[in-house]
Amino acid sequence: MSVAPAPPSDAAEPPEDPPQDPPQLTPDSAPKASAQSKRQPRRTWQAELFVDVAYVFNSNLPQNHVYRGMYTNPRTNELAVHNVGGFVRHQPSAAEPWIFEIGLHAGAAVDALTAAEPIPGGEDGKFAGSEVFKHIARANVGFALPRAKTQFAAGVFESPMGVGSFWTFHNWNYTTSWESNVVPYYLAGMKIAQPLPGNVELAGWLVNGFQTYADLNPVPSGLVTLTWAPQARPVPAPRTGDTALTLSTQVYFGPESQRLGPDDWLVYWDTWAIYDFDDHFSLAAVWDFSVDRPGRVHNLQSMYTGGALFARGTVYEGKHAELDLAVRPEASWDPDGRFFGVEQWLISATATASLRLYDHLLLRTEYRYDHSTAADGFFYQREFTSDDDQLAGQQHTVFLSLTAWWDFWFGTGRKPAREPQR
Repeated sequence: MSVAPAPPSDAAEPPEDPPQDPPQLTPDSAPKASAQSKRQPRRTWQAELFVDVAYVFNSNLPQNHVYRGMYTNPRTNELAVHNVGGFVRHQPSAAEPWIFEIGLHAGAAVDALTAAEPIPGGEDGKFAGSEVFKHIARANVGFALPRAKTQFAAGVFESPMGVGSFWTFHNWNYTTSWESNVVPYYLAGMKIAQPLPGNVELAGWLVNGFQTYADLNPVPSGLVTLTWAPQARPVPAPRTGDTALTLSTQVYFGPESQRLGPDDWLVYWDTWAIYDFDDHFSLAAVWDFSVDRPGRVHNLQSMYTGGALFARGTVYEGKHAELDLAVRPEASWDPDGRFFGVEQWLISATATASLRLYDHLLLRTEYRYDHSTAADGFFYQREFTSDDDQLAGQQHTVFLSLTAWWDFWFGTGRKPAREPQR
C-alpha cells in the first residue's frame, strides 16, 4: 500500500553520482580503480527477497487464531509465516526511460488481504479472481518521457494512500494501523504522473476499484494525488543535520456498487505528512475521511474517519546493528460499519522495538492494545468467533517477529555517470 513512514530501499531513484560514504549495498557500491578513474555506470535493476515469520500472543485466546480486521498480521497464538516473496524492479532514468516491476508473495497475510476480492461470475467463477491473482504483489510496466519526465504505467501497483506498507519490514511498527487496513494496499489499473516545479508531483489514476484485481463495475474509479517532497538525497542519505518534510494528499472517487451515479460514489480523502530529523528521529501523521452509500437508500450516507500519529527514534547505532523504538496512538470512527462491519470507535496504542542486524535481519518485539466501543464487542475471544456471539471489547497482543531480506543491484545503464566535480 501506501507510502511507509520509513521508505524502503527502492523508495528513491539511485543518484547519478555515488555518495562519498564507505561502500554499502547500493547501486553505486562497485569498487573504483583509483581516485582519478571514471565513475562506474550506476546499476539500474534491483532484486529483493524476504520472509516474515512471527509468533503472536493474544490475551483473548481466540480458538480460530484470527486477529480480526488485520491484514498484515492476521494469525495469533501460533507461529505463522505471514509473508514471503520477492521483487525485481527497474526505475526510469535518462538513459533507460522505461519502468518495470514485478513481485510475487504468499502467506497468511496475502490470504487475508485478498479474502474480500469479488469473484467474477459468482461461484461459477471460483477459479478466477483472487485465486489467480492474489500472489501478484506488483506487476506494472511503463515509460517516462525524458524531457518532460512524465511517467505512464499500467498494471498492479502499491497504493499511495495511507501511511504504512503491506510488507511490514518497511514500516516503523510491525503491525499496521486501522487506517492502513481501510485504504487500499494495492491498485490495479493505470496512472500518469507529472513532476512539477518546487518538488511537487501530480498524478492521476484509473483503477478497477478500491483494492480489487477484478472489475467491479462497467466504469473505472479514479484517484488524484498531489505530493510535495524535499530534494532527493543520495542513497544512503548522508547525515547532514537537515530536516525533511513530505506532504501528500489524495482523493479517491468512483462507484463501489452496481449504482454508477456520482451521488452513490465512494469519495475517500487521505492526507499524510512525514517529518524526518537527520534520519535519527521521525514523526508522521495521517487522517482520512470518506462518504458513500453502498446498498443504502438514497438519503442515507455512510461515513468513516480515522488516523494515527507515529514517532520513531534511533537509540543505538553500531557498525552492524541499529536499535529503533517507535510508538503509535490511533483512532478510527466507523459509525455506520462501512469498513469493519460494526458501528464503533477503534482506539489503539502500539509500542515497538526493532533491532536491525547486518542490513539483512530485523528482530522485533511489539506490544499493542486495542479497544472497541461496539455494543457487542468486536474482537474474537476463546470459542466466541462469530458476529452472533458476545465478543471482546478489548485485547492485548504481544508480537515477536523475525524478518530476513536480501536485496542487490545489478545491470548497468547505457550512459556512464558523470565525472565528480572538483
